[in-house]
Amino acid sequence: MTRKFLLVFVTLAAVVIGNLAVAEKEQTERPKRIAISELKKKLDSGEKLLLVDVREDWELKEDGAIPGAIHIPVAELDKRMKDIPKDIQLIFY
Repeated sequence: MTRKFLLVFVTLAAVVIGNLAVAEKEQTERPKRIAISELKKKLDSGEKLLLVDVREDWELKEDGAIPGAIHIPVAELDKRMKDIPKDIQLIFY
């Protein structure tokens, strides 16, 4: 892993994880917070998940992005939910 990648993880206080593999308006599981170390284990093991970076554009430019993450600023999240796959574990940070 690159230093920049780890730096992004270190700067994250918490990560919200949810499983949206159900209908758009339903969730079978409440989103929960996971530790950065737990997320790192999931990524290192190759677990199938989608990272959604909800920071603003200026934050992304300043801190860099995690490789493979998609960027949807938090203000756009509601209107862009239809663009997010529902058949994969999602990680919002």
